[in-house]
Amino acid sequence: MRSSYNIINGSNVVSDGCKNIITEFHEKVKSQQNKLADGNSKAIIESYDNLANTIIEGARKKRDEILSSAYNDLDSIKKDAYNKAYADGQKKGYDDAYNKAYEEGYKKNLDKALKEAEIIKNNTDNMIKTVIEQKDTYLKEKESIIKNLIMDCIENVLKREVKDKDSLNNVVFEALSEVKNTKVFVIKAKSMYCSEFKDKVDFLKEQIPFKGDVFIVPDDSMEDGTVIIERDNGKMKFGVDIAFKKIKELFKNED
Repeated sequence: MRSSYNIINGSNVVSDGCKNIITEFHEKVKSQQNKLADGNSKAIIESYDNLANTIIEGARKKRDEILSSAYNDLDSIKKDAYNKAYADGQKKGYDDAYNKAYEEGYKKNLDKALKEAEIIKNNTDNMIKTVIEQKDTYLKEKESIIKNLIMDCIENVLKREVKDKDSLNNVVFEALSEVKNTKVFVIKAKSMYCSEFKDKVDFLKEQIPFKGDVFIVPDDSMEDGTVIIERDNGKMKFGVDIAFKKIKELFKNED
């Protein structure tokens, strides 16, 4: 069979129309994103919940210790008040002396203990509120960082995959198969890919089958993994930059 591919040094082919061929992996990426984001979020929330529970438990123990000590002191004060009232009863009367000792000792210390317990309760509430606010702020700040990390990982995977020349050959083959009735194809890519395309042209034409001409144009100004296929009625561009653009749009829609 006659080989009819040509090598052109330059890029003067002009055409209109545009079609992007994108590999469909949005659901897989989205699933990986949700698993990673959910795992990180659950670990962070659990950490803050444990901190809040520890603060609450410590405050309760401190409050109980203060109240227990206060009531023990009050029992002692009550006994002292009784003894003082009994001793002073001969001059002032038992009731007056007892009431005075009660006011000065028992009630005064009880009020003090209750006030201290209320202060502890308020401090605990404030600490819990602060922890919750810090947790929400942390999650909000880290959300964008987590997304950026996922995006970087995906971009690196895509770039690594498209550097595989055989994988790129398969993408070009599928693109040509969809428009096999076109008379002329112009394939543009970096030189390292073009050498592979040249070796595969005859094979591609037999497999499709394709009777037109295929022109391969090296263009080292293009990005790795990017291929442009121009034909008589339009142009197609695909590669890592197109796929990554779609992923960014997916993440943007999740905000």
